[in-house]
Amino acid sequence: MKDKGYAIAIDDFGKGESSLQTVIELEPDFVKLDRYYAVKLSASIKKQNEIQMLLKLCQQKNMKLILEGIEEPTNLAMAKLLGVHLGQGYLLGEPLPISEIH
Repeated sequence: MKDKGYAIAIDDFGKGESSLQTVIELEPDFVKLDRYYAVKLSASIKKQNEIQMLLKLCQQKNMKLILEGIEEPTNLAMAKLLGVHLGQGYLLGEPLPISEIH
């Protein structure tokens, strides 16, 4: 797929069947973390450390890390401090029907 110009993304990393092995083998363009990581991120050293580890891997493999489920300003601030590349969540904007996107 990449050879044909398509970008590859892994969704909900950290939940279900997505694994670090999958990220290493597929080398996707984007790794989207499950919202679990955003909830109480500012208070969880464990989550912060895991995100830092993933960011190092992303940097080595030229991938972008997306954090979904950002709903609290403190968690957004922590994501920025950690260097998360992209964010998604109600704090940043509610989902819209595609017909309303300009």
